[in-house]
Amino acid sequence: MSLWTVLVTALITADPGDTPAQREKKIISFSRARTVQGKRVQRPRKPSRPKPVRVEDDPRKKGDSRAFAKARVAFVAPRDLAQIATDEPVHIALRVSGYALGPLQPGGPVPHAHLIVDNAPAMEIDDVSEPVTLKGLDPGPHLLRAVLCRPWHEVVKARHAFAMVRFWVGHRLEGKAGKAAEQAAWPDPRRPILTYVFPMGSPGEHLELEGAADPPAGPDRPILDFYLANGKLGRRGDKVRVVLDRRELPLLTEWKPHHLRRARPGAHRITIDLLNRRGLSVKNPVNRTDRSFEVRR
Repeated sequence: MSLWTVLVTALITADPGDTPAQREKKIISFSRARTVQGKRVQRPRKPSRPKPVRVEDDPRKKGDSRAFAKARVAFVAPRDLAQIATDEPVHIALRVSGYALGPLQPGGPVPHAHLIVDNAPAMEIDDVSEPVTLKGLDPGPHLLRAVLCRPWHEVVKARHAFAMVRFWVGHRLEGKAGKAAEQAAWPDPRRPILTYVFPMGSPGEHLELEGAADPPAGPDRPILDFYLANGKLGRRGDKVRVVLDRRELPLLTEWKPHHLRRARPGAHRITIDLLNRRGLSVKNPVNRTDRSFEVRR
């Protein structure tokens, strides 16, 4: 109630024979009564939700939060440019620091890493102490990438939350043939590299990966997220071109999760590509990704 309303109400209820001092006293008493009455009708505040025990589980922290600035992932095995026999499995080991993986308790949120073989849909790793082996790769050059993710698959956008390793399966081709095969499969680590992460697609290659799991389907809301290394998005910087079901969407100039609002329930196909400030494609293998995914009803 406003002060003007209090004054008018008090004057109306005052006696005509009251002195100015008596009227002032009634105004003060009436105002106090309304204040007390107002306190009685206040709605109780909703209890605030308890803060998560660890920052990795806090949904209020975004992937680019400074809380994850020290998050780091690296490949322990295989080593970069390694050569692996055709009949041997590829042993994969990751080292993660500054970011907790796995659930804090059974049924809790699961921060994890996405493991991407060549440019196939990712697999999820939430325990780097467990051995991971990969079988079924064809002879030739191959690429492994790892990206740290939040429990709901949002990419951690820290400088070192991405790692990659290049290796050969079988005998390495000599001369120009080997160099051409490597240039087609391996991105230049000094140039911008765009890594597609989400939404997940259906597995395309016949690979056997022990120690990792298919990520859960996630919520019924398609969100595009990716990791950009050695580049910077902006109106005057790099941009990400997105084509959803043959329809080009506005260029992305911000590195954050993007809702694909046009993706209705059903099957979809998405293509992303990295453009430089002039609008030209940044030439680097794996910068362009085509993925099929499905939105549940």
